Amino acid sequence: MKVAVFGSGYWATFQVRAWQALGVEIVAVWNRTSEKAVIFAKENNIQKVFQTPEEVFEWGEFDIADIIADVGAHERLVAMAARFGKGVICQKPMSDTLESCRRMADLCLEANVWFAIHENFRYQPATLALKKELNSGIIGEPLRAHLSMRSPDLDIMAKQPALTTMPHMVLRDMGPHMFDVARFLFGEMESIFALPVNSYPQYDVPDTALCTLRSRNGMAIHCDLVHSWNDRFFVEGTKGSITLDHEQIMHIETGAKKIEYEANILPQLSYIPEEDLYLHGTHIFASIPNCLQDLREAWMQKRPASTSGVDNLKTMELVFAAIQSFDTQQSIKIGGLL
Repeated sequence: MKVAVFGSGYWATFQVRAWQALGVEIVAVWNRTSEKAVIFAKENNIQKVFQTPEEVFEWGEFDIADIIADVGAHERLVAMAARFGKGVICQKPMSDTLESCRRMADLCLEANVWFAIHENFRYQPATLALKKELNSGIIGEPLRAHLSMRSPDLDIMAKQPALTTMPHMVLRDMGPHMFDVARFLFGEMESIFALPVNSYPQYDVPDTALCTLRSRNGMAIHCDLVHSWNDRFFVEGTKGSITLDHEQIMHIETGAKKIEYEANILPQLSYIPEEDLYLHGTHIFASIPNCLQDLREAWMQKRPASTSGVDNLKTMELVFAAIQSFDTQQSIKIGGLL
């Protein structure tokens, strides 16, 4: 499989090097700023640099367009991939409006083009372990859950300054991750209420979000995007409970029986600088090759990806419903926006 990359920003390096570690050839790169693309190509052993995205598609000697550009460029680049009949992977968030997301998914469906979203948090090793335990039935039918994830703090905003002026920042940045994991673990949602918090007076953007979701099967799921927490995930079921703690230790209690084990089995990722490993956590970077491997297998087997454009529309509906809840301070019914 040969991949052409569109974008050479902060996360593109990690994406490209994960592809290369999986044995995938990155054959071309385009970036809005050509000088950055040239430097990026040299640093990552990419042979071809193009001045425009149209030139990449007209050249066409690749299988997958991997879009790692700013969200404002996503729809245009996905539309090009559909027009040229190229499989396409797009970074989250799919786009900056739900209407744009829908157009992107429809274009690829109409062109019979394989379309996936690089939504990788469900592929974190500990999250996959939790999903396996839930599927085993060890705690019975899940009744309620509390999920916590790290929202952008000052250190992360310093690395990604665009976050400091992004409207509804925490939901646009981390909402896709949080709500995709909630759907991955517990299925589709019925309603959402979201409360924003601004922690930093120097930035007029919400950096924390406290959300309550109701699943279609009646579960109450609290989803917090915060700067610190004790437990990452907690699920109570009819036969017991599961806690995934801050240290990625899985705790399972069923009556008098207790099980504990390390759930965060991490690969060696020598291509990630130590500074970034410390900032984001090794589990974040471990999810990238796991996600890419699954996407590659889906493409090679000619089946929809787990995080296909059509599937991710449901995640993005939750994001925009949460934004609507932010603005109105009302609970929003899921299903009406799509």
